[in-house]
Amino acid sequence: MSHNNIEAKNRKDKSIKSKNIDNKINLLHLITGLGVGGAERVVLDLSRNSDRQRYQTSVVAISKQDGMLEMFKKEDIAVDVLYKSSSFKDFFKILSEINSHIKKQKIQVIHAHMTDAMMVAVMVKLFHPKLKLVFTSHNITFGSKIRTLAVKYLKPFRDRDILFSDEQLSSIYKENYAMIPNGIDIGRYQLNLEKDKKFTFITVGRLEKQKDHIKLLEAVVKLKEKKRIFQVLIVGEGKEPEQKEKIQEFIATHHLEEQVHLLGVRFDIPELISKADCFVLSSAWEGLPIVLLEAAASRIPIISTPVGSIPSLIDEHSGYLADENFAETMDEVMQHYTSAKERASILYNKVAKNYSIESIVQQHEKIYEELA
Repeated sequence: MSHNNIEAKNRKDKSIKSKNIDNKINLLHLITGLGVGGAERVVLDLSRNSDRQRYQTSVVAISKQDGMLEMFKKEDIAVDVLYKSSSFKDFFKILSEINSHIKKQKIQVIHAHMTDAMMVAVMVKLFHPKLKLVFTSHNITFGSKIRTLAVKYLKPFRDRDILFSDEQLSSIYKENYAMIPNGIDIGRYQLNLEKDKKFTFITVGRLEKQKDHIKLLEAVVKLKEKKRIFQVLIVGEGKEPEQKEKIQEFIATHHLEEQVHLLGVRFDIPELISKADCFVLSSAWEGLPIVLLEAAASRIPIISTPVGSIPSLIDEHSGYLADENFAETMDEVMQHYTSAKERASILYNKVAKNYSIESIVQQHEKIYEELA
C-alpha cells in the first residue's frame, strides 16, 4: 500500500472512530432502589458489561435503599441515588430531578427496572415524547393490584417490554416483547474453595415475606430431630422488620442457634456459595432469581420451591424442586451427595451455555440500538 493510501486509510479510521464517539447512545437505567437484590444485580451487570465505546450509561435509583451503591461506584458507573420516599411531595421532586438528568445527559433510552420506576419513567416521557422506554418487571407478580393495573394500562407509553420466561407471558405486556433471561458473569463463580467441615446449606435473599424463610426453618427443625449434623447460613436483610423478628423468634423458640446463622448483608456472595454444599430457596413467589444462576455457576446442588420461572431452569435431572417435602429433600441431598453433585453439573452446563452475561448484554443492546 502506498504512503498516500495509508494516510487516507488512517484518516478514514479516525473519522469512523470520531463518528462512533459522537453517535454514542445515552442510556439511563432507572431503578426503584439500590438495595441488595436480584434486580439491582442485573442493572449492575448490564452497566459494567456494556460496550462503553457505544453507550454512555448512567444509573438513577429513586428510593433511600443504597446497599449496593459502592459496588456501582467501584465499577466506575455513573450512578445517582435520589433518596426519596413514596410521598406525594417527593413524587414531584423525583420527576424534577430525573427530568434534569435526562436534559443534562441527553438521554435517548430509559430502561426502567421494576414497576415503580416504570411509572415514573412514563410520567417523564410525557415531557420528552421522543424518549424511548424499555421496561423489565423482574418478577412474576407485582405485589399489589394497583401495580398490576399500572403495568397493563401504561402499556401504550412503553416501547418495549423485556420478559425473562414464558411463565411471564400476559396481555398486560406489549405484543412486541423481547424474551431475555437473566444472566451472570460465570467466571466470577469458578472459585472451588474448601468446604466447611459441617455440611452447609446456604440461602441468599431479603428477610421478607416473599422469601418465606419460615418454611426453611421448619425443615431445619425436622432435620434436627433426625440428629443430622449441618448448618444453614441465611444471607440478607430486608425492609420488613417484622419478618426478621419472626425469624429470630422462631430460631430462639426451637433452639436452632447451633444450626442457623443469620449473616446479614454480605458482598462476598461468590465466596460464601462456593464454600457451601447446597443452595436452598424457599420462596413463596419469584421470577427467575439471579441467585439461583449464581449457585448453578458455583456447581453446587440446588433445592428450590417450584414457583415463578424456576421450573424452566431446574428439573429432576438438574436439581431439586420441593415444597411440602422440603426437609425430606434436604435430607436426601445430604445422604446422597454424589448424586446431587451430578445434577449440579448438568445445571452448570445449562447455565454456562444459556445464561452468560455476555450473551444477555448483547441481546439488550440490540433492543437499545433498534429504538435509538
